[in-house]
Order: sequence, then structure tokens, then C-alpha cells
Amino acid sequence: MKTPEEWMRDFEAKIADAQAKAAAVQEGLAQAGGSASSNDGTITVSVAPNGALTGLELTADAMRKSHAQLSGEILEIARKAQRGAAVKVAETFAAVEGEGSETYRVITEYLPPPEEEEQPKPAGYAFNEEYEERAATAAPPPPVRRPAPRPGDDDDDFGGDSIFKKQ
Repeated sequence: MKTPEEWMRDFEAKIADAQAKAAAVQEGLAQAGGSASSNDGTITVSVAPNGALTGLELTADAMRKSHAQLSGEILEIARKAQRGAAVKVAETFAAVEGEGSETYRVITEYLPPPEEEEQPKPAGYAFNEEYEERAATAAPPPPVRRPAPRPGDDDDDFGGDSIFKKQ
């Protein structure tokens, strides 16, 4: 059986350990923000550890892109930055609690999936150089097949039958 002094010493050691872990988590989270840039360096997005957008930098060259292309790239880069921040948060908890801990498991369970590498863009409308690239590589759309009209379906409402006649 422990004496009150031993119990108090153990309790104070646990408190000191918890304070050290809390300080390590706080320091790790302070540095866990993320940022990502486009391949051409025209767009840079910064996020906080919780994934909230904290900065967006666009160069003059970025402003020459179409609005659809620019917004798409911003969203893609923001997702990369958010994933980077989430991974840093998970690494912070892994360093403190260990990768086998329940805390680490819960945090990593919600990590955004890694972005897949360059995927081909779907064929569609574009009003710049992209149009020529897409037109050269896109297959023509399949022909639209419409159902044949049913016999006797003259597609008009004046067939002579009145809804007001007694049957």
C-alpha cells in the first residue's frame, strides 16, 4: 500500500508528464499549418492546422488563366495544403502518444485521401489553348438514340375525346 507521500509523488509525476505532452502538442500544432503551390508556381495556398484557409497568393500569370481553370486549381491546391496540415497534426500526436494510441487512430481515420497524380481532364468547353488540346484528344460523343414513336401516337391533344363527356 502506498503512503500518502508516495501517492502525491506519483500524482505530481503524472501531472508533469501531462503538462509536457500538452506543451509538445501545442508546439506541434502551432507548426502544423500547411501550404501548397501549383506546379507552375502561380498559385500558393496556406492553411491552419484545422484546414482553414489562411492565405492565397496569385501571381499576375495566374490571373491570365480562365476563371474555371483558376478556381479549379485553387481548390486542388487547397486540398493538398489541407492534407499536408492534417498529416502534420497526426504526426504531432504520434510523437506524443505513439502510433498505436487511440488518439492517433481516431485522427488518422479522418485524414483526407492523398491526391492522385495528374488525371486527364474531361472533354468539354474551353475558350483558349485547352480547347485545341481537348479537341485533338477527345473522342466524339456517342450518337443520341431517341425512341421510335408508338403507332397511333400523333402527339396532339385534339383527338376528339373530351374529358367532359359522360362515359
